[in-house]
Amino acid sequence: PAEPKPLPAKRDHPARPLPQAREQFDLNLVVASGVIGSVWGKNNDVFARMALSLRGRLVENEERFASYVTLRFADGMIAGVPISIQPGDVLKIQGYLVHREYHETLRKFLDEANAMSFLNYVDPADLPSWRALTLERRNGLVNALSMSLLDGNGNLLQHSGVPIVEKSMNRTQVEGIVARVWEYRHDEGVDLFARIAVYDEHTPVDSKRTGNFGRARRAAHYITIRFQNGKTSSGAVIRLHEKMRIRVVGELRDKAQFVTLRDELLKIGSSEVAAMMQRVTDSGQLSEIKNLQESLHVLANAVVVYSKG
Repeated sequence: PAEPKPLPAKRDHPARPLPQAREQFDLNLVVASGVIGSVWGKNNDVFARMALSLRGRLVENEERFASYVTLRFADGMIAGVPISIQPGDVLKIQGYLVHREYHETLRKFLDEANAMSFLNYVDPADLPSWRALTLERRNGLVNALSMSLLDGNGNLLQHSGVPIVEKSMNRTQVEGIVARVWEYRHDEGVDLFARIAVYDEHTPVDSKRTGNFGRARRAAHYITIRFQNGKTSSGAVIRLHEKMRIRVVGELRDKAQFVTLRDELLKIGSSEVAAMMQRVTDSGQLSEIKNLQESLHVLANAVVVYSKG
């Protein structure tokens, strides 16, 4: 029998690159309406403080029925067009939530607490260190992408950016991964809080690191969610733990609470600061000096648990 013919040699082909997975983003959408109380600028951005009504009004005249949110207009513009804004304006804005981390000087903390005399009770040798001390702060704000200027009755006067179709005056929709869960006890019960990591399309990219399938690794926005008495507004009992993925629909609220100088200094976690605290001649002031701190959060009306992590 004839010998079998040898098989042709295989040609070398360059390896085909693996298809890059399409990047998917978390939901992060805010629509809010209210009255501008103050306006200021920093690093070429424009910031504004807006009062939101807790009882569904466009213009809220009573302080006890108002919640407050900080707005940021990047470079003082909307969609590349400079904005016009002033205290007393009635606005409807659409944007997304971000967290802001910054440092506050001890001097500012003492000044707002009317306790500058505290520095008279520290060890003179420690005075330069006390004056150089800064405290970590974290709060939320809304980056505005669209803005409507309204009259007191809600009629549109001027608009900038993409049209706002949401009819609600205070509505937030976010989704992300639960990074932390804690409880806050008060006279009316126990509220459940969750800190979620949101990877939306606006999250900054770390060009030096890559994630799965060669996609860019992003730095999350961290958003605080509150479940009043551990429930949604519809009465659903919520049980959360870390790494759960959730979607939340709710309203923006701020929560103000007093913090003591002692607690703020202990958060620094420095043995040097702890030693300085021990050398204060009137150490009782550390617990007596208090300052009001605000934190923006989403009061949950509805929640979807995508997975248990």
